[in-house]
Amino acid sequence: MRSNRRGFTLVEMIMVTLIVSMLATLGMLKYIDLRSTARVASLTADFRSVTVAALNYYADHDGWPPEAGAGQIPQGLAQYLPGGLNTSFDRTYYVLDYDHVPAGNFPLVSIAVSSSDAKLTAKFVNAFATKFPFYMNGDRLAYLIAGPGGTF
Repeated sequence: MRSNRRGFTLVEMIMVTLIVSMLATLGMLKYIDLRSTARVASLTADFRSVTVAALNYYADHDGWPPEAGAGQIPQGLAQYLPGGLNTSFDRTYYVLDYDHVPAGNFPLVSIAVSSSDAKLTAKFVNAFATKFPFYMNGDRLAYLIAGPGGTF
């Protein structure tokens, strides 16, 4: 006697659903990690762009751009910045802050980053904090452009 079985059993459907769910979860976790890695790469490019712009400003004006608030571009620096950086330092997932602290002949010039996303901040710290000239400034990661002894 031959049985005409059609379709799948409930157990088979549950197993397939379970396997697909696990694969989707792993894929989502990898996506989140890749997205954070892309934001770190974007921050790296932003640090480099602001550094080059500040150094070009210094070469043209024999002085550093003035202090600006978080998310704001220092006066006169926009013309040296590429693309979206020349309109705002608010990058949606993180905010850049240009700091210029006059200290005699050797001012402290840096660009700091802060984020409301604690996991993204942790990713920034893991990527940069052990490398010179990066340092922690409170809850912000800062990149030193110039300090005692000149530029870095």
